[in-house]
Amino acid sequence: MQRQVAFESTEKLILKGMGVLVNRQAIDRGIGAPETQSTGLDAGPTMDPSVLLALPLLLALSTPCSACQCKLQHPQTYYCTSDIVLLVQILGPGENTFLKRSFKVNTIKILKGPKSLPLISNIYTPLRWNDCGYRGTLPKQSQLLIAGFLRAGRVNFTKCHMVYLWNLLTREQKIGFQIAYPTGCKCHIQPCLLCSLGCPEADLTDCVWKQTNCQYQSWNGNHSLNSMCVPSTTGRCEWTNVSNV
Repeated sequence: MQRQVAFESTEKLILKGMGVLVNRQAIDRGIGAPETQSTGLDAGPTMDPSVLLALPLLLALSTPCSACQCKLQHPQTYYCTSDIVLLVQILGPGENTFLKRSFKVNTIKILKGPKSLPLISNIYTPLRWNDCGYRGTLPKQSQLLIAGFLRAGRVNFTKCHMVYLWNLLTREQKIGFQIAYPTGCKCHIQPCLLCSLGCPEADLTDCVWKQTNCQYQSWNGNHSLNSMCVPSTTGRCEWTNVSNV
């Protein structure tokens, strides 16, 4: 009896340290056990592809799991901080690896990347949701802009990277990804997240990014849709319309 009590006390102590204090009988009956989090993207009614593709941006500030937290970035930031930016067509599922989900693609244009890259016919995202694996539906034949990173010559991306329908970008955003954003990569874009308390003071290499009503869940306002941050003639980084670059 003393051994059993000691076992149960130890078990409760371990569970308490995990933040889950339940008794052994409750575990055996399945009562009080931690629930498995549902992603909500693998089942349910079919959604329009453009909505699914926008999810990483529309929900960028949400925290669907403790291991993966994303925040919305300015389009210029996605470009400047990515190893590679591609315009592709999705052809279908590829051959998954042990840790990665693969998609077959037709690469239309490489907008950023090493000059010595071989032909890109597959792109990869983590299989696990906790590793920020992308779970949205990638519609076939649609032109997608994907900003990701390179590992061992493979193009990788997560739900925190940019995966967006090309035809949903504004004219200025398209120009930015094609030719303009590289000129601003020495500048840094700082979001003004607490508008009621005032925006941060911009350094010489910073531009303060303001969104309509201080909302950073999707792109809105002139800074996001039409502008970029570039060095001025004085050396200070300033906002300008993409068409002026």
